[in-house]
Amino acid sequence: MATEPLAKAYAGFSDEVVVQPNYLEAARWGHLQPARAERGRPRVGWAGGIGHTGDLDLIADVVRDTASEVDWVFFGLCPEALKPLVKEFHPGVPLDQYPAKLVSLDLDLAVAPLEDNAFNDAKSHLRLLEYGVLGYPVICSDLTPYQGDFQVTRVANRYRDWTRAIRDALADRGALRAQGDALRAKVLSDWMMEDHLDTWLTAWLP
Repeated sequence: MATEPLAKAYAGFSDEVVVQPNYLEAARWGHLQPARAERGRPRVGWAGGIGHTGDLDLIADVVRDTASEVDWVFFGLCPEALKPLVKEFHPGVPLDQYPAKLVSLDLDLAVAPLEDNAFNDAKSHLRLLEYGVLGYPVICSDLTPYQGDFQVTRVANRYRDWTRAIRDALADRGALRAQGDALRAKVLSDWMMEDHLDTWLTAWLP
């Protein structure tokens, strides 16, 4: 299992449950970097699928009230109510195309809202790894999956906190890029699958 809460939930189904965190494959992710093109309005983005509707509800008003300041970019899912406010919507792609598509969005800032419930509590930090390895700075919900020593901005799930965090982050683009670079370095250093094959082998062997 990828997380402790998930392992606890499934403990009754097996005599042995091993927690093995998610990692990224360097062969698929390690060489990717966004273009970081110069532009006027910053690109703020979100990526996810159908199971994230509740998460997006948390920032619907934030998107509405910042749409005149930033270009919102959604990948995978975009509720109908938000489509008029979003600059770009990119439908989902096959899994093998996902890393290249995500980096092609060339985001200045990525957001990872997470609804506070038991299902989300059992999730891993995979989204932070995916954003981070691309050098995207991240604002995320201050919940269990996104804890740890990642250089991200964590916020309470309140409108004013999300709105303030986005505006404050974008006020200094240089500092924001530095935050993204630090997050990328952290992911490349500690969260590449190829560097942890021994722990995976140990987990699978009897």
